[in-house]
Amino acid sequence: MNDLSIVDRAKAALSIDHTEKELSDLAKKFADIERIVNEDDYSLVKGACREFQKVRVSIEKAGKSARDDANKFAKAVIEEQKRLLGIIAPEENRLKAIRKEVDDRAVREAAEKLKAEEERVGRIQERILHIRSRADFSFGLSSKELANYLDQLENIQITDGDYQEFFDEAVIAKNAGIKKLSSAIEEKKELEKLKAEREEQERKQAEQQAILDAQKRELEEEKAKLERAKKEEEEKRLAAERAEAKKVKEEKDRLEAEAKARDEAERMKAEQEADAARQEALRPEKEKLIDWIKKLRFIDVVNLKDESLLDIQQEIMSKLNEISIEYVDRVEKY
Repeated sequence: MNDLSIVDRAKAALSIDHTEKELSDLAKKFADIERIVNEDDYSLVKGACREFQKVRVSIEKAGKSARDDANKFAKAVIEEQKRLLGIIAPEENRLKAIRKEVDDRAVREAAEKLKAEEERVGRIQERILHIRSRADFSFGLSSKELANYLDQLENIQITDGDYQEFFDEAVIAKNAGIKKLSSAIEEKKELEKLKAEREEQERKQAEQQAILDAQKRELEEEKAKLERAKKEEEEKRLAAERAEAKKVKEEKDRLEAEAKARDEAERMKAEQEADAARQEALRPEKEKLIDWIKKLRFIDVVNLKDESLLDIQQEIMSKLNEISIEYVDRVEKY
């Protein structure tokens, strides 16, 4: 069934009271209305909307009725489909299960075979890697240690049974390792020889240098001995000069201290005499000021009835008494 027949069936199922031409005419009927100017225009537009609504509602009702029928038909088709499939489904599923079991077994067997092959090749490659590694320890080893590795490599037996299709690769790896180690041993022997010669030369040079160093130390010790004697003599002379200078300085300091003490005594005496003269000159005014300050203690109080005011007056009298005592002391010490 093609799309056109489906459209035709939909049109046939959607039974409405209006033809397509009537709907087209209705859609063009009010095209000249562009805006509402007065109440007549408003009434006209309102009536047009009611007319469109009426047609739209009738079309929607017809569509809903057609969809309900279609849904009922689709549901019946689905139920019939399930019934028919239920007849053959059990046998189909049984056969699928039998086929899957065979397929799964074939996959497992292939995976096991592949794993076994990978393990076989891995073991052989590991042995070949072991052969190659025998020649990779030359750095930092002596020629004797390298010769031991060479013996181990030469004693490795390579057979068709052990290496199979990798036999040639294993032979090549062994021969390359033997060649590499043999070359490394020769190079190491040459280096060890050069090292021994260099060490012997360094030993002789060290002995000669030790003799030169000993001679140099003897000369330096003799020179240091002379310098110490000269330094001790110089230190004795300087010590004598410092002692004499100290004696002179002490005498000078003593004389200066005596003179300073005399000056200080004279200064203090002069200050005392000046202070006594000042006190004598100030005596009348100081006595006058002291009498005035003392009178602050005896200011007459006023008669008050309020207790708070009486407390304030009492506090003032107490402070005046303290002020009088403080300033009398200050005037007397002035």
